Amino acid sequence: MRLEFIGKTKATFTAIDIQSLKMGQTDVVPAVCVHLKITQANSTLKMLDKNLLGMLFQKGAAPNQQALDGIPVVSDWPALSNIAERLGALNWDGEQTGATLKIYQGVTGDQDITLQDCTVRKVKIDPKEGGAVDYHLQVWTSDVDQDVIGALGVLKSLDRDIELIAAEPVKQKKIDDKGEKNTPEKALAGAVGG
Repeated sequence: MRLEFIGKTKATFTAIDIQSLKMGQTDVVPAVCVHLKITQANSTLKMLDKNLLGMLFQKGAAPNQQALDGIPVVSDWPALSNIAERLGALNWDGEQTGATLKIYQGVTGDQDITLQDCTVRKVKIDPKEGGAVDYHLQVWTSDVDQDVIGALGVLKSLDRDIELIAAEPVKQKKIDDKGEKNTPEKALAGAVGG
């Protein structure tokens, strides 16, 4: 799963769950779980799976939907499929670690909140007639202090612009292939210096 919303994206803070995380025998550090609801065009489903859009939506006009002059169409796939109507909201399995959540507050940026090293979990996808999708998700981190928790605590039920940035995938290095297959005997001989 690589869930991210790049650029300012409107989100509703449905809950702010203040927690504590026990470290070792006696140390306790603060943690927070931010519950978000984000409504996006259904084209964003491709970030989860390339086949998800075609499974949940159909091409063509949605029933009772008309285009308005000067207003762009949300999606070329506006009608819910029979599958989407029968399934309703879907829970998407998996967690995404190492994410960054930036919460924009005010004009100057002085009050912006940035949460690092976040875990995105409990993602729920709720497709809507007309080509929109509601994403419900939790963003958890223990990289907070009392000031940040206080600033987050007053956001419940409010709409704010956010940006959710996934961690960059780690690129694995290639092992040099020298053309020889390493056998257990060769590995043992190399280990003992023979």
